[in-house]
Amino acid sequence: MRIVQPPYQAQIKPQSPGAPNLWRCVIQQEGSGEVVVLHETARKEDAKCFALLELARLDPAGSHGPSGGE
Repeated sequence: MRIVQPPYQAQIKPQSPGAPNLWRCVIQQEGSGEVVVLHETARKEDAKCFALLELARLDPAGSHGPSGGE
Protein backbone atom coordinates (compact mmCIF):
# COMPACT_ATOMS: atom_id res chain seq x y z
CA MET A 1 0.00 0.00 0.00
CA ARG A 2 1.21 3.48 -0.80
CA ILE A 3 -0.08 6.82 0.49
CA VAL A 4 1.06 9.96 -1.30
CA GLN A 5 0.94 13.42 0.23
CA PRO A 6 3.39 15.63 -1.67
CA PRO A 7 6.21 16.08 -1.02
CA TYR A 8 6.09 12.81 0.98
CA GLN A 9 5.05 9.26 0.28
CA ALA A 10 4.44 6.42 2.70
CA GLN A 11 4.76 2.74 1.92
CA ILE A 12 3.07 0.10 4.04
CA LYS A 13 4.54 -3.33 3.43
CA PRO A 14 5.41 -6.58 5.21
CA GLN A 15 8.71 -6.30 7.06
CA SER A 16 10.05 -9.33 5.18
CA PRO A 17 8.69 -12.33 3.26
CA GLY A 18 9.67 -14.53 6.20
CA ALA A 19 7.74 -12.37 8.68
CA PRO A 20 4.32 -11.70 7.09
CA ASN A 21 2.81 -10.68 10.46
CA LEU A 22 5.17 -7.73 10.94
CA TRP A 23 4.46 -4.53 9.04
CA ARG A 24 6.65 -1.56 8.21
CA CYS A 25 5.65 2.04 7.51
CA VAL A 26 8.35 3.90 5.59
CA ILE A 27 7.94 7.59 4.78
CA GLN A 28 10.28 9.27 2.32
CA GLN A 29 10.38 12.61 0.61
CA GLU A 30 9.56 12.20 -3.08
CA GLY A 31 12.71 12.09 -5.18
CA SER A 32 14.89 11.23 -2.19
CA GLY A 33 16.07 7.91 -0.84
CA GLU A 34 16.28 9.29 2.68
CA VAL A 35 13.85 7.72 5.16
CA VAL A 36 12.08 10.46 7.12
CA VAL A 37 10.01 8.13 9.34
CA LEU A 38 10.14 4.38 10.01
CA HIS A 39 7.65 2.47 12.16
CA GLU A 40 7.36 -1.27 12.61
CA THR A 41 4.10 -2.76 13.89
CA ALA A 42 2.36 -6.10 14.26
CA ARG A 43 -0.71 -5.05 12.25
CA LYS A 44 -1.14 -3.54 8.81
CA GLU A 45 -3.90 -1.26 10.13
CA ASP A 46 -1.54 0.15 12.78
CA ALA A 47 1.12 0.85 10.14
CA LYS A 48 -1.45 2.71 8.05
CA CYS A 49 -2.51 4.78 11.08
CA PHE A 50 1.12 5.65 11.83
CA ALA A 51 1.55 6.75 8.21
CA LEU A 52 -1.49 9.02 8.29
CA LEU A 53 -0.49 10.54 11.63
CA GLU A 54 3.10 11.16 10.55
CA LEU A 55 2.05 12.63 7.19
CA ALA A 56 -0.25 15.03 9.06
CA ARG A 57 2.59 15.93 11.42
CA LEU A 58 4.94 16.59 8.50
CA ASP A 59 2.37 18.92 6.92
CA PRO A 60 0.95 20.88 9.89
CA ALA A 61 -0.82 23.38 7.62
CA GLY A 62 -2.91 20.53 6.20
CA SER A 63 -2.47 21.90 2.70
CA HIS A 64 -2.71 18.47 1.05
CA GLY A 65 -5.12 15.60 1.44
CA PRO A 66 -3.68 12.09 1.32
CA SER A 67 -4.39 9.90 -1.64
CA GLY A 68 -3.40 6.30 -1.90
CA GLY A 69 -4.04 2.87 -3.17
CA GLU A 70 -3.09 -0.70 -2.74
